[in-house]
Amino acid sequence: MEVSTPFVYVGTWTIKPGKQEEARKSLSDHATFIKENEPRMIAFHVYFDEEGNKASVVQVHPDSASMELHMQLIAEHMGGAFEIIDTILSEQYYGSMSDALSETLAKYESPEVVVTKMPVHTAGFTRSSAAP
Repeated sequence: MEVSTPFVYVGTWTIKPGKQEEARKSLSDHATFIKENEPRMIAFHVYFDEEGNKASVVQVHPDSASMELHMQLIAEHMGGAFEIIDTILSEQYYGSMSDALSETLAKYESPEVVVTKMPVHTAGFTRSSAAP
């Protein structure tokens, strides 16, 4: 029996000037939406630099299919994202992905965006709850 390995996404963007507070609220609301609508997602975290000019999102999915669902939902929910996001700086993908997911993600790739794909999981583990 093949054991599924997690699919991890890390994306980093710049925030449009003057949109820092709006970005914090929008991404906080987005995190709540994800928590309520994507029960398979293991983790979803948003981070900002100290100035609030850059943001990163870290997502841990149980598999590629979970990321596919995520992409479908954000297409419907995040239509106004580029009113606050200025530039996509980097996209990092860890874990194998389906052809369908690869095609979907390719739409967001451009020569200006640093894209890292690491499909071969070699070692590691995921805890569902850590010891105190």
